[in-house]
Amino acid sequence: MGASVLVIDDEPLIRQSISGALRDEGFEISAAGTGQEAQRRFAEDRPEVVLLDLVLGDVDGLDLLRRFRTEDPDIKVLVITAHGSIDAAITAMRLGAYDFIKKPFELDEIIASVQNAVRTSMLERRVSYLQGRDRKKGTGAALVARSEAMQRVANEVSVIGPSPVGVVLVTGESGVGKQVIARMLHDLSAAAAGPFVELNCSAIPESLVESELFGHERGAFSDARERKLGLCEVADGGTLFLDEIGDLGQAAQAKLLTFIEHRTFRRLGSTATKRVEARIVAATNRDLASMVAERTFREDLWYRLNTITLVLPPLRRRPEDIPILAASFLAESALEFRRAWRTIAPETAQLLRDYRWPGNVRELRSVISRAALLNDGEILEPAHLPADLIAAVLAATPVARASADAASKGIPTLEEVELAHIRRVLDIAGGNRTHAAQHLGISRQTLIRRLGAEE
Repeated sequence: MGASVLVIDDEPLIRQSISGALRDEGFEISAAGTGQEAQRRFAEDRPEVVLLDLVLGDVDGLDLLRRFRTEDPDIKVLVITAHGSIDAAITAMRLGAYDFIKKPFELDEIIASVQNAVRTSMLERRVSYLQGRDRKKGTGAALVARSEAMQRVANEVSVIGPSPVGVVLVTGESGVGKQVIARMLHDLSAAAAGPFVELNCSAIPESLVESELFGHERGAFSDARERKLGLCEVADGGTLFLDEIGDLGQAAQAKLLTFIEHRTFRRLGSTATKRVEARIVAATNRDLASMVAERTFREDLWYRLNTITLVLPPLRRRPEDIPILAASFLAESALEFRRAWRTIAPETAQLLRDYRWPGNVRELRSVISRAALLNDGEILEPAHLPADLIAAVLAATPVARASADAASKGIPTLEEVELAHIRRVLDIAGGNRTHAAQHLGISRQTLIRRLGAEE
């Protein structure tokens, strides 16, 4: 497990035998034979578990337990008591001891108790992290796609997910669904039951990145009033998702590289090395190869990340996915907002296909969700879409297409182009002059006046 354990016993043979047995099980061990040495070790090593003999030569073991629990309320202390000292064990449990072990004991009993304490500590850390984390709406961790490009990505994910691959890089523009892919990789992995922990590297100051990743001990810096677990430690046994990794500074890149290479780290302010096992999925919307050439991204980290890379195409390059994505988001919104939405009108679907979607899938979800919330009905019509989206589609439409009737006469006049544009918007608005005027940014009276010549 790699957890750190402090063994406190004034009998050298017992102390050595316990330390050796636990070290053979993969624990990191420090040991103390006196209360004074134990306090120094505790302050320096910040162990996760303490094995404490209540009978020490220079200090009362219960006083030591009180001090440890005051300094670190989350510490797991296993007390060792002599045969017949049940009262002392009961007092220790009331003071917050995790468990007690009676002498004489078997080393297997010690090992099992420490393993249980470490597992409990790990579960408590994960629950604390999940409870303290901002609750986010579901990202729809499933690939809704019809395009050949995304079907290829889905096939790659289905192979990589269950594999033992430890590092995966996902690239693509903002909003294309990199988080969804990361979540799919986690759900398909052998560690699916473990935590899925996210860090947006662009959302935290450079000075706090190391603390977020690796944690810190109390007093490590001026504002460190208590121990903080890093996300690398929380992700042990699961997946660590590093979004926008291209925004990491050089110092953080160096420390991350070391962690990826060895899967070990130290909390800020600690000398104890910890080891975790977690898949790392990194994502970026930046060109890391260009950043390497510009020396703003470490070449060695780039090579380490680029072993397995998934490239997600932007939504505008896979327009066949837009209608089914929109339909999926409409169904979600209908359920969330308790509305009767059933389908999308063909004209609406065409507008969605013609739009360029600079914000990709995230923007599409937002547009559909907003339309479903602010309107009511069963069929999503063009009039339900934002005016700026419709304007962008019309602005991108060639003049010859916008004024097809006038084109046969030669080069259209400005008035002809204007009328063609107004008629197009009026058609999109289903003949509703009020909605058409709103989309055009003019009053209803102005719209009627400009149409007056042909009516």
